[in-house]
Amino acid sequence: MYRRTTVLVCYNCGGNNVFESQEPSHNKVGLLMDPQLTSQIVPTEEVGLIEECLTRLIEDTGANHVLLLDKSGQVIASQGDGNRQDITALGALIAGTFASSREVAKLLREKDFRMLFQQGVHDNVFIALIEEQWILCIIFNKGTHIGLVKVLTKKATDDLAGVLERVRQQHKARDDVLGSSFRTSMEDTIDLLFRD
Repeated sequence: MYRRTTVLVCYNCGGNNVFESQEPSHNKVGLLMDPQLTSQIVPTEEVGLIEECLTRLIEDTGANHVLLLDKSGQVIASQGDGNRQDITALGALIAGTFASSREVAKLLREKDFRMLFQQGVHDNVFIALIEEQWILCIIFNKGTHIGLVKVLTKKATDDLAGVLERVRQQHKARDDVLGSSFRTSMEDTIDLLFRD
């Protein structure tokens, strides 16, 4: 079976962000997500770890497709059946399903539902939340046992939670540097403008 990995890459072209879906490339600076939805950058090293985790999950479970999503539904990484063309729409719908299930949890006085399982005639979908920010979705057929998917998804979510934590730390460090640099630059510019 043909397997394909896709990542969303953002290039900053003269202040305009251009997004394109492509095969992962490790010569890029990193993986950026839509800045209106998130300002998080996934560095190239972490993209490699994400790809390894998704590859291992798809091989060990025999799943057809695996998606890693931002909570907004933006596809961070995708691996699986090369014929699937609808991953962007699928990502948005899965995030919407997860958001609606959280509202159901609130009505039931539950904190939230961290995992969802949807059973179809041909395919099943298992969805797991990672650290309140990412969503892991596994699409598999009737030949795969749900118990196996649950166990291996738990391991994958733990691995991906570690990646997410490193991304958060790098993001915080970058914001601290940019914040102080921007503040200093702005103060210098104001001093120049209103100099006597």
